[in-house]
Amino acid sequence: MICYKEYSRFLAGWIRDAQQHLYVIPERPELMCYGPGYNSWGVQTNQKAFSAFAVAAVDPSINWDLEGIEKQKVLDQALAMLRFSLESHIEGSSCCTDGEKWGHTWISALGIERMMHAVEAVWDYLTEEDHKLLRKVLISEVDWLLNEYEIVAGLIENNKPESNIWNGAILSRTALYYPDAPNAERYKEKATEFFINGISIEDDVNNEKVYDGKKVKDAFVGANFFNSFACNHHRYMNVGYMVICLSNIAMLHFSLKARRAKAPEALYHNVYDLWKLIRSCTFEDGRLWRIGGDTRVRYSYCQDYALPMWALMQDKYDEDCTGFEKGWLEILKTETVYNGDGSFLSSRIDYLKDLSPLYYTRLESDRANVISMMAYWRRMYDLSGSKKCEEITSWYDSYHGSVMEKGKNRLASFTWISAERPQAMCLKRGISSLAEWRYNLTGAIRGIGVIHDCRVLSHEEKLFEGGFITYGKVMSESQGFVSEGQNIDRQAVKMIAFAALPDDATVISIQKAVAANRTLIDSYKVILWNIPNDIFNGTVRRYKYDGGSAILKGAEKTDGKNRKAGKWLNVDDAIGIAVSGDLELTMIRPEKRQIEIKRHLGKDSTDYGRGSLYCDEIAAPYSNERKWYDRGEKVYEVSFAMVAGDAQKTKQCAESMGEIENLPEEVLSISVTGQNGREYFMLYNTSDACLEVEIPDAVCISDDFEKRIGAGQALLFERSTK
Repeated sequence: MICYKEYSRFLAGWIRDAQQHLYVIPERPELMCYGPGYNSWGVQTNQKAFSAFAVAAVDPSINWDLEGIEKQKVLDQALAMLRFSLESHIEGSSCCTDGEKWGHTWISALGIERMMHAVEAVWDYLTEEDHKLLRKVLISEVDWLLNEYEIVAGLIENNKPESNIWNGAILSRTALYYPDAPNAERYKEKATEFFINGISIEDDVNNEKVYDGKKVKDAFVGANFFNSFACNHHRYMNVGYMVICLSNIAMLHFSLKARRAKAPEALYHNVYDLWKLIRSCTFEDGRLWRIGGDTRVRYSYCQDYALPMWALMQDKYDEDCTGFEKGWLEILKTETVYNGDGSFLSSRIDYLKDLSPLYYTRLESDRANVISMMAYWRRMYDLSGSKKCEEITSWYDSYHGSVMEKGKNRLASFTWISAERPQAMCLKRGISSLAEWRYNLTGAIRGIGVIHDCRVLSHEEKLFEGGFITYGKVMSESQGFVSEGQNIDRQAVKMIAFAALPDDATVISIQKAVAANRTLIDSYKVILWNIPNDIFNGTVRRYKYDGGSAILKGAEKTDGKNRKAGKWLNVDDAIGIAVSGDLELTMIRPEKRQIEIKRHLGKDSTDYGRGSLYCDEIAAPYSNERKWYDRGEKVYEVSFAMVAGDAQKTKQCAESMGEIENLPEEVLSISVTGQNGREYFMLYNTSDACLEVEIPDAVCISDDFEKRIGAGQALLFERSTK
């Protein structure tokens, strides 16, 4: 059983550190904010910080003498932050520190929802005037949603799953708190419509299910999720925002539970089916396996909001999430202890204090917010589950080109429409600290612009028992140049074939890049296997490689020296890689954390100079020499294999690698012996024509094969080695 005090200890130290970010409003000294106090995210940052202060102030387990703060001071600060939030609203008598008032937007309910557990915690400490203004603000927000806001939803455009949920939640909440409000019944009705269009899938267009007298198909506006439950939020396969949806459902769920009120039936629409996919994309220690990647600071925000999601699943569905919760608590403890100042993220994102004080405090307050929820809910309720959801071991979404295979030993995935596209992963099960997704295993080409990204041109996927194969093309592009009038440099077509073998251990890949136009390439890192080497693994990785071994420190302790690793390399006797042909691996050792926030043209052109996670990078080939290429010129070509296993298995894999002879020049190949003792080989036709190939004594396990391989197609074969 997890005790609420484990969360309380985090809150006490954080509040001590957070004192430096508090600001008293000069003209209204009874008002106070955490962070810059601006409109939009500044408002929500303050609301989330308030929740931490408020819950901690009424927590009987915290010894404030040890923190050097008086308990009454913490309570007074919490109330001052709440009053700032209410008074700076459209209905209040003040404004945000940027001179604006907040409210009446698609997102203004979010911060309110995230702080309401804390408002309930200090309900009896609010004055009559506080209660009057709280009611006024809530009713103002929901009346605007009721009368002015049109519900929208869409798979790509107007993708609004999380906001439809939190807007439905504030409507339900206001009807719960103020049943005497003139529009209370109408709030409930529109809330149901919002919830139906929250975790909405394509098949809901014909769904006959009835919630509170309303058929799903009659209230259906659009699907926010594919039938696979993939979600294209921020235009990529976004596991993180799938979590955000369930976290907002949790916030209303526990408020209803506190008042012993019946929940709207539609609140839980499609929740459990979505949960099954999320749970399958979660490591044993609670860290999300983000098969579609992330554009933001690693292991924050969406990851933080997994905590209220797990609380919901335990309380509502009797799901056993104890392992996730305990594991994530240990990860939180590791980072907080490393920081040494009570903050949650300071060591990894200290650069944001100067670059964006708003973003820094926003991320800190996210973690404080969810920890306050768990401290409060675990103090109030017995949160435990006895059931374990059956894992999804094989999953596929056609739009994103996203495939996942989860075995007892190996985790393998590939996603074309990803955050930093495309990306692949091969991981040893149970070792979450080795997961990073930035162009992982698909390489990166950099031009001389500010923004470097890839546009997906085509992709195909095939699933088979125990594995998958995917192949396609992307255009590597560079944008944001010094020269006026230079817009997009379409640099190279990257051709990629990737397969997870049915041995629960190995993946193989063939990759080739050809210049799309005359282009100036600044550098390239082919394969680009990102190996996190930061706080969470003690900033030490142990490598064995072709011809040697090394113990290398990461994060701020790195030596910054690249080194050669020959034909194969293994990290921590957990995962290894091997390259074929005359290539050799390079271990790239950045001088500082380099996994930064993804840049978007026109928004993030600043040179950050820092990232939130340090990774060793394994590449083959690797070039940091600027070079011009002519249209059609080959930039690189590589074949490689990865094994979820120790160094000896990696070495054996390297020794077994080869190519298939007597193939057309445009058909590339790789062969390898799997960990099940069978020989596998992949053929990849990189031409624009269908070609004939002769493959004796082998079975094609990925597709029908009649001695022809289609243009741009890859095929996977198996044959016995006996």
